[in-house]
Order: sequence, then C-alpha cells, then structure tokens
Amino acid sequence: MKISEALGRIPARAKNMRMSLGREYFQYSGLEFMYWFAAATNSFTTVYLQGIGMDPTQVGTISALNSAVSILATPLWGALSDKLRSVKKVFIFATLVSAVLVPLIPVLARHHLGPVLLANLIIPVSCFFRNPTGALVDTWVVQASNRQGLNYGGIRLWGSISFAVMSMGLSAILPMIGVQYAFVCFSVVAVPLALVAFSIKNDAQTKGKTLSFREMHIGELFHNYYYVFYLIFAVALNIPLNCSFTFMPYLIESVGADSSLYGIMTGYKALMEIPMLIIMVRLRKKFRMPAIIVAAGICYSAEMMLYSLAGSFTHLMIFVTLQGIGGGLFIGISTNYVYRLAPDHLKATAQTINGATNSIAGILGNLLGGQMIAAFGVKAFYFTAGGMILSAVCLFLISFPLIQKVFKQPLPDAAKKPQVVLSPGKA
Repeated sequence: MKISEALGRIPARAKNMRMSLGREYFQYSGLEFMYWFAAATNSFTTVYLQGIGMDPTQVGTISALNSAVSILATPLWGALSDKLRSVKKVFIFATLVSAVLVPLIPVLARHHLGPVLLANLIIPVSCFFRNPTGALVDTWVVQASNRQGLNYGGIRLWGSISFAVMSMGLSAILPMIGVQYAFVCFSVVAVPLALVAFSIKNDAQTKGKTLSFREMHIGELFHNYYYVFYLIFAVALNIPLNCSFTFMPYLIESVGADSSLYGIMTGYKALMEIPMLIIMVRLRKKFRMPAIIVAAGICYSAEMMLYSLAGSFTHLMIFVTLQGIGGGLFIGISTNYVYRLAPDHLKATAQTINGATNSIAGILGNLLGGQMIAAFGVKAFYFTAGGMILSAVCLFLISFPLIQKVFKQPLPDAAKKPQVVLSPGKA
C-alpha cells in the first residue's frame, strides 16, 4: 500500500471511530436514563409505609432488613458478574426478577403470615434482586467510559435528569391515584430498561473464559489498604446519609408539609446534581479524586446540620441544594475512584462490595435512626447525622498519611491528579 493511500484512510477511520463512540455514548446514556427513571419509584417506599400507619421505628426496621439482605446480594451479584465476565447478563436477570416482585409489595404489605407482617418479607426479598442493580450499572458504565474514553459525568447526568422527572411527576400524580402505584410504575419501566441493556453489545468486561471463584483471587482487594480504608469511610459516611433518605418524609411533616412532597425534594436534588456532573471533567483535571470526595462530604454535613434549623418546606428545599451539589460530586467521582483502585479482573466485585458497605451502614443507621427520632425528634437526628458525616470525612483524610507511614504502601494513581482522556466531542 502506498503511503498516500494509507494517509487517505486515516480521516475515514477517525470518522468511523467518532461515530462508534457517539453511538455508545447514547446507548449508555439511555441505560442510565432508564435505570434512574425506574429507581426513582423506590423513593416512595417510606411514604407508602408511613401512609399505612407505620411509625419511624417500624420503617427503620424494614429498611435495616433491606440492608441486611443487600449485604449478601450486592457482592454476590458482583462476584457472579466477574465470574461469568458479564455484567450485562446478571443486570438483565436481576432487573426482570425485580419487575415481577416489586408490584407485589402493596398487594402483600397489609397482610400477615402468622405474627409476621408480610411487608417485612416481600420488601427485603425484592431488594435482594433490585438493590444490587445500581452497583452493576455503575460498574458497566464506568468500565465502558474508562476503556473507550467516554465522559462518565456526561453519561450519568441523564440518570439525574430522569430521576428528577420521575420523582416530580410521581409527586404530582400519586396523591390522586395512590402511592401504591409507584411500585407498578417500577415494573412498567423495568421492562424497557432490560431491553435497552440487551441492545448494548459491549459488555465492558475483560474477555476470556469463565473463572472459578478461586481463580478470581478476591483477597487481592483487601491487601489494597486504600481500598479497605475507603470502604471504612463509606460505611461511616453512609450510616447517617443512608437513613437520612429513609426518614425524610418525617422531617417534611415536622415543618407542617405533606410527606408526598418528598418526591419534589428528591427530584430537585437530582437536578442540582447535573451542574456538578457537567463540570466533573474539569474538576478531575484540576483536583485529586480524594479532594472532590471530601468536598462532597462537607456539602452533605452542612445540609444535615441545617435541617435542624428548618421551619418550613421552603427551608428544606434551600438546604437540599447542598445535597444535590454534594451528590453530583460524589456520584461523579466515587465510582471512578473505586474503579481505579481495583485490579482489572475484580472491577465488578470491587464496586459491588463497595455497594454492600451502603447496606451495612443502612442496618445500623436505620435501626438507630428510628430509635433516635422516637426519643429525641427528627431535627435532633439530622443535626447528629451532620456531625457523623463530618467525622467520616476527617477519617478519610487521615487514612492517606496513615497508610503510607504504617503500612508502607505508596499513594496509588487513583489518589493522584488523574489524566482524563476523552473521546472527541465528549468533553
């Protein structure tokens, strides 16, 4: 082949590459959009349970059961994904089973099996399949973004948009038709979500034969002390943060507003995530990943403490802006941070173990939170939650010099200023 002919083909190849990356950008954006469109319905579980007469202690107990189930389910699905080398297959299976189970919640929630309320059984069972899908979709999209040079923040913001649309839409509609229909809405959206996932050809996993669990060497993750300390930080952060979502309807009622407005708050919060996700590429070029995580934690802490001063729903809407900013920062960076820390053959396992820490935190937070609200009031709970988050941020900061001096592990690339590589037109 002549040099001139070879050079002439370069523009065509570059054009084809841009078209391919553009197609994948829209596919993964569609996956995020549909996933969070469906996930928004989960926000109304507490509103529903509150509506059938459950007090904060009972709601906290069910939420703790959900978390206990997720501790087992989330890393199990992640390890299965790495074993099969397919996040896609496991994600579709869990989504479709969830679509069958979730609508049964309002059907069975008011009934008893002997002395046991069926809500205490059906909700955790549905969570066994439903909750891990968040970590799976994170793994899938982050792996694709890093390997193909896509802008993860630009993809993930579509999830925030759809979450906001669904949350606000349900807040307007459900008071007229009944909160129980939120569970039906999940199934209606879950089926096209599975179809979107099925349409994506790239599974974003390392190619090769199916591995045995012994061949995966999962113990490698726990010899990385930066990963281990991040998990400890995630538990400390999510103990107050996780249950703050659970008990938000009670905070809304404490300022004299209707708890169904919870969807308005969560939708607005999701909209406030979008600006941070848009500028995430620039932030990652300028700041180290741990610095962005710390900034997110400070926003969370300030938000929780300010809730104790709220006197109206307007105050809550102002303060939840901080959660949107913090959430955008945390969503845009935390999953990528875990991805950078994990070895290639354990990416999904690392993400889903990280997701399981949220469940560990949920058990402690929901049980203690319900008791604390009953004893001291919801505003005292949120002020304490803010203090706990601030303590978790301090723990995270201390971990870096501690690991370097005590465990003699050098600072990993994930904690250094990253080189962000994006495909053309995705910045």
